[in-house]
Amino acid sequence: MNIRTLAYSALTALLCLTGANMPLSASSWSSPHPLSQETNAPVSLLPFPKQVTWEGFTPTPAPSAWRISKNAEKMPMVMTAWESALKSIRGKADTPFPVKLLKREEALPENARAEGYRLSVTAQGATITAATEAGFFNAIQTLRQLAAGKKLPLCNITDWPAFANRGYMQDCGRNFRSIERLKQELDMAAQLKVNLFHWHLTDYPAWHIQCKSHPELNSPKHRTRDLHDTYTYAQIRELCEYAAQRNIRVIPELDMPGHSAYFERAFGFKMHTPEGMKIVGELLDEFCREIPADMCPIIHFGADEVRIPNASEFVGFVTKKLQSHNRTPMQWASNRDLPVGESSIEQRWGEGPNTADKSIDPSRITRRAFDSTMGYANLLDPAMLVRRYFFMRPCGAAEGDTLKLGTILCIWPDGKVDNKDYIPGMCAMWPGMCAMAERAWVGGGSNGDALPLEMPAPDTEAHRAYKSFEQRMNTLSKRTFKAESFPFWPETGVEWIVVNPVPTSQAENTRKAVLAGETDKLTTRKAYCANLYFRTRPDTGYLGMFMQTAPGHTVWCITNINSPKTGQMPFMIGFDAPARSNRRWTGVPNNGDWSQAGTRIWINGKEVRNPRRYSLAGQKALRGNQWNFEEPLSPEEIWWVQDATKLPLNKGNNTIVIEQPYIGEHQSWGVSLIPLFNQKKPSGRK
Repeated sequence: MNIRTLAYSALTALLCLTGANMPLSASSWSSPHPLSQETNAPVSLLPFPKQVTWEGFTPTPAPSAWRISKNAEKMPMVMTAWESALKSIRGKADTPFPVKLLKREEALPENARAEGYRLSVTAQGATITAATEAGFFNAIQTLRQLAAGKKLPLCNITDWPAFANRGYMQDCGRNFRSIERLKQELDMAAQLKVNLFHWHLTDYPAWHIQCKSHPELNSPKHRTRDLHDTYTYAQIRELCEYAAQRNIRVIPELDMPGHSAYFERAFGFKMHTPEGMKIVGELLDEFCREIPADMCPIIHFGADEVRIPNASEFVGFVTKKLQSHNRTPMQWASNRDLPVGESSIEQRWGEGPNTADKSIDPSRITRRAFDSTMGYANLLDPAMLVRRYFFMRPCGAAEGDTLKLGTILCIWPDGKVDNKDYIPGMCAMWPGMCAMAERAWVGGGSNGDALPLEMPAPDTEAHRAYKSFEQRMNTLSKRTFKAESFPFWPETGVEWIVVNPVPTSQAENTRKAVLAGETDKLTTRKAYCANLYFRTRPDTGYLGMFMQTAPGHTVWCITNINSPKTGQMPFMIGFDAPARSNRRWTGVPNNGDWSQAGTRIWINGKEVRNPRRYSLAGQKALRGNQWNFEEPLSPEEIWWVQDATKLPLNKGNNTIVIEQPYIGEHQSWGVSLIPLFNQKKPSGRK
């Protein structure tokens, strides 16, 4: 959403964590299950199961050798998962491998029966015990990951989700996505046990839903983007059915009365007027007649980022209308939205100024709520997005309940995107979804809100858990997401000495000391990952190591990189993370420069210039917000969708020094330097 991103300064300021101290919860954070279950795992599972024991291997059977019990034929969802899984198996053993399905409620704890399962894999076959079709479906997703290699691990798994709802949102109101593409995304999301798709269908540019009662809403002259693209009711029903076969429920969002400029263009008056509310009622009646309640029991009506004089009247009108069609209303919930109706589910995205230390204070959840406060995929860069979802707890809790429903990862490419294939990469959609799926399924007993600011030290359980996760996710990026833009590279293993900020006007002496190797004369701290965050923009909450530092300061970072040979070696390199919504950032570098902020790099004592050449060199710097822009975002503005940059290294150890000035709050002040020498996938670009 537009100014929704401004909420993050209040959400995640965490200003108490300054100086050279390790984030306060790093030493106390613990995995929700014994971490040895992951580190001893012979295969990458994501999300990782609640409980697992490993008992050896057997050759993975060929697809033709697998047989599922006959009762699966009565469960369409299970057959969908089964048929898809068989297509991914590459085993060659020809010994018959039966998979038996046992439906037994008593086999699982009561709180685990909705989606839980037990899975036993032996050399003679597999047995799945579950209470519901959804449980069998989830077990097959796990079995699919187990069978990804030449050897099938023998194991016993007991598993169920910590949160009942694990979802993602696509903004198709601003950038229309085809039904075929949405189906592909649902297929991949289902493999992560994601079970909710929030479909944002309308926004400023257009009402992208077929409209029989007011066809003028579908007229290209009242649209500003994707002028001829409309979802027919048949297509909406088709996608809902497709999702349901993959254990995914669709929540359509018809955003009103804000984000509805198309409405005023079509009718000449606003939604909240008497004339507008009459049409709103007709639109909701039509949608609910066309899309049955059993397909979409929840309908989201937005109610965000708008101020109207009759707010309570409008909310009451819409909620009663939806309830008359046997629907549960859902609304965005922050202090800049309309009041939430008594019967509505909240989708929390913004908190007040007194919640500086966590995404959501669970004691403040007094009605059914989804949590979308942990980060928007279009706002944060890939590593910070993944860290926030990995370490922070949905709804501020270890597990869900009747009020704490779960989490929804939001993908808001607000600006016009000409090539829609760029959206997942620009917004780090898949890495973000992997992290969301892991935490929402596994849950978490420890408060890790502070940990995204900087990576904990290698001797902490938090660091080891994150390393395990990024390795598992890296495996999936080459398997499940091999045809997708997946802009994430394992970041643990790179260590830095970071010189504390000094005023840029006094930087010369510090630079001389750093280049002379005299860091022992300076105030320094250590950092333990490839992506360093010093102070991000206010719209992300000033996240980072130096959150109290104002513009006009400079930081130096020193690391040692071991190269297997002498030559030009590939890195992913970035020094600012522009929001894909308000677009604030320092701009495309001038040719030869590393950034418009004055970034400099030395390798083994010699300054190195940027070898990349930009068609937009020196352009796109933007200190203020630029909302609803129609100029498409260029890949040159986003470092993680570009090809790798090559730096000259010697064989063996190389000392790299980076000088990074802080020039303004439009800058996401930080450094990303990710060596790709041992990575099989050298770029995040599709």
